[in-house]
Amino acid sequence: MACHGTRIGPLQGAFRRMPANICRFADYELDRSAYQLRRKGRPVQLEPIPLDVLFILADRRGQLVTREEILERVWGKGVFLDSDNAINTAVRKIRHALHDDSDSPRFVVTVPAKGYRFVAKVKTAAALDALVGVPSMPEGPAPIVVGREAELARLQSWSDQVLEGRQRRVVFIAGEAGIGKTTFVRAFLDSLGGSAARIGRGQCVEQYGAGEPYMPVLEALMRFCQEAHGRRVVELLHKFAPTWLAQMPSLLSHADRERLQATAQSVSQPRMLREMAQALETVAAETPLVLVLEDLHWSDFSTLELISVLARRTEPARLLILGTYRPTDMLASDHPLRTMKQELELHRYCEELHLQLLSEADVATYLARRFADDDTARPLVAIAPLIHERTDGNPLFMVNVVDYLLEQGSLADASKIEAPRSVLQMIERNLERLNPATQRVLEAASIAGAEFSAAAVAAALERPLSEIEATCARLSRNEQFVAAIGTSAWPDGTVASSFRFLHSLYGDVLYGQVPAGYRVELHRRIAARLEKAHGERAGEIATELAHHNSRANDRNNAIEYLQIAGKRAGARYAMVEAERHYSNALELLGELPETPERDRRELALQLAVGPVLMAVKGWAAPGVERAYTRGRKLCERVGELAQLSSILYGLWVNHLERLELRSSYQIGEELLQRAESVGDSTMLLQAHHALGDTSNRMGRFPLAREHLEATLPLCGARRSRPLGVDMEVVCRSCLSWTLWFLGYPDQALKMSHGAVEVARALSDPFSLTFAEIFLCYLQYHRRDVRALQGTAERVASICAEHGFTYGLAHANLFQGVAMTEQGRAEEGLKLIERAFAEHREAGAEGNRSEFFYWLAEAYCATGRLDEARDTLNSALEVAEEHENLSLEVEIYRLKGEFLLRRGNSTYAQAQACFQGGIEIARRQSAKSLELRATTSLARLLDRQGRRDEARAMLAEIYGWFTEGFDTADLKDANALLNELSE
Repeated sequence: MACHGTRIGPLQGAFRRMPANICRFADYELDRSAYQLRRKGRPVQLEPIPLDVLFILADRRGQLVTREEILERVWGKGVFLDSDNAINTAVRKIRHALHDDSDSPRFVVTVPAKGYRFVAKVKTAAALDALVGVPSMPEGPAPIVVGREAELARLQSWSDQVLEGRQRRVVFIAGEAGIGKTTFVRAFLDSLGGSAARIGRGQCVEQYGAGEPYMPVLEALMRFCQEAHGRRVVELLHKFAPTWLAQMPSLLSHADRERLQATAQSVSQPRMLREMAQALETVAAETPLVLVLEDLHWSDFSTLELISVLARRTEPARLLILGTYRPTDMLASDHPLRTMKQELELHRYCEELHLQLLSEADVATYLARRFADDDTARPLVAIAPLIHERTDGNPLFMVNVVDYLLEQGSLADASKIEAPRSVLQMIERNLERLNPATQRVLEAASIAGAEFSAAAVAAALERPLSEIEATCARLSRNEQFVAAIGTSAWPDGTVASSFRFLHSLYGDVLYGQVPAGYRVELHRRIAARLEKAHGERAGEIATELAHHNSRANDRNNAIEYLQIAGKRAGARYAMVEAERHYSNALELLGELPETPERDRRELALQLAVGPVLMAVKGWAAPGVERAYTRGRKLCERVGELAQLSSILYGLWVNHLERLELRSSYQIGEELLQRAESVGDSTMLLQAHHALGDTSNRMGRFPLAREHLEATLPLCGARRSRPLGVDMEVVCRSCLSWTLWFLGYPDQALKMSHGAVEVARALSDPFSLTFAEIFLCYLQYHRRDVRALQGTAERVASICAEHGFTYGLAHANLFQGVAMTEQGRAEEGLKLIERAFAEHREAGAEGNRSEFFYWLAEAYCATGRLDEARDTLNSALEVAEEHENLSLEVEIYRLKGEFLLRRGNSTYAQAQACFQGGIEIARRQSAKSLELRATTSLARLLDRQGRRDEARAMLAEIYGWFTEGFDTADLKDANALLNELSE
């Protein structure tokens, strides 16, 4: 495929009005009032019936027109004739008049056994009005498309499904550099003709695009909002996706911008994805949407997440996403696009078109079409093998070689002309034919980026803006290197024309030709101009400024903007991109000489990257430990002890989630010692919580209670969220768990409800989720199945709304547990297994023995005793290996119950399990667990005829309790005591 001809600027043709009854395509005009087809102003002979058919096809451009509809509209109902022959004859005459080829059609495509589709881009008065604004794709003559007929037909078939509202589609268009992906997409968009679809285009940028969350999507949205009727899109974004609108400040007033950006700070990434999905589907319900995202092999991770979300939604939508990429670049960089695309393909959520090199016949067809009005067309076929051999069928190279041969002489003498042997050599020769001033402009443009404002180039060259715009506009009109894409406006009032390189290879070659020292200076000038133009809003382009400053060797400014970019990405919950920015900043910082100021900057970065790494790679990730360990050394080196509590607290969480309970307890002790020495209440609060939570997991319940009760007076004075959850909510929730183990079920329930009330009063969904999850734990231990079911459903609802994956795993777990307890064991087991997988996927290890325990319970309930045994053994191994002993008693008790189901021969083993559990419970002062294990042992002794012994031991532990007599455990114990007393 190829594109050749004189380019018209994107707004140039918008003011040359034409009558509404005239439509234009390629060199032709269809004039309804004159009932005439013209080519370059001259009438083309075409009989009335073929002309009527052509009018019908042009009116329905881009859509399938069935043979039945043509027959009825042209010949009328009830007419008896050889319809197939009549229609075929009419279409054959149309093709003859349009110099169209049925094998490689430019205008009329046959849809076998169904009808025809008119695929040329048609311009009418209405179509020209729609061009006013920022165009979705570069305007210009229709591309000459060869060798892509099958792929284009498949894509048009998929688009028909989209336009008719039957099915959304995500289509990846793959091919190496120069293969013609952009031209193919443009040819397809031209074929849409009058479908009235909104078309938005976003470009991924190699230099810094991978670090800018949602960059191509935001660009496409800007195009939607700036074109005709864009105000409606803004309204829908304001209603359904305000967090996205906050990322496009140029569309908002100052007051709206501040309000929306403040609101967006507390919104999770999953919620942002759902917002955009709903917004796009709402817009598409009014007008079909085509979203073109180019060069996804340079995409940011968050954009891929959005594509995946949109592809997986099952509701029909008039939404078509086209994504282009280079397979070699994707594989070489191990880009996440590969994994995402494979996953979508596995579940048939996407399609792919892989564009191949052109054949010799395709090259001959291209030459014949390009020179259809030239007498040289016939001899051209003879040189097609030569051009194909020279270019290997690479479309970009082929077009450039043909242009070169024409400039050097005639195509007939092609064998005598030494054409360049590679695409890069061809580009270099094309550059050499430009005057030096134009070359300098293009070189500076390559520094500015794949898409650039003429104002940035003017700043780089220190030349007048008008001069740069004139040069780039001339190149665009001649289709040399760049294409106009509208205008750009900067916050300081600068308005300038914008352009993009016709192919990324052009920018690559030009960038490589700029001498290293001069390149540094150009980056510096562009960075300074962008910073000045954006002023207080420079943070909005922090990624771009970081790129230019880094290339300008200004490490200090680059680090500053990378830090800003990381913070902005984190605010969008784009944690992958945030982690990349912080890591790049740390890498640059490592190149600076060691000074106290450098250490302070690194400390700030390590503190910032720690929580981000937790979000991206899990709380237990080794990178998290490295960040906080390094941060600890820096704290001590520069004397920033105020930051030490955050560092130690982060280390504690990391070790806790890795089930390294001894080291996490030691960190808690160090935190407490430092807090007491400096009298810092925040550090003291964190220290007592760390020691209390760790003690809970180690089964040291009296010690846990002591530390956690010490936190409560420290919570109220100052709210803090070091882990994203309000500390009072955390401490009350943990203490409720401790109180239950110690044998105070009523106090535990009251404390847990108190945590929920605090979270609700704060209107903090994350804290509320945390509190409700701990309430689920407590309701499970109290065996209040109905309450557990209701709370788990609330947790699931909150997590689904706000995208809390970790909480959703717990919600699924407890819903599964509740189902199992209510007799729906198979359903419950599936949910528990799913929750376990989600929990592990989220990077959490801290509750592994508990999850094994609940899984074993479900296996028992479904009669899968062998799996129950193996899972219980795994739970016990984890508990003993990591000293995660909070449920050790329950594991022994359940193992004993499991053995009893095997028969009388296991009585001794079961009794040993129950007695072992009781001994552990007494060492832990875990009265609630002791009661359960004693009740199980008493039942066993009763079955063995040892009723008095059973009654005595059960009465002793039951008599200890002073509350909770309405709970299931105490009711069961009381009922068994009554039986034993009869």
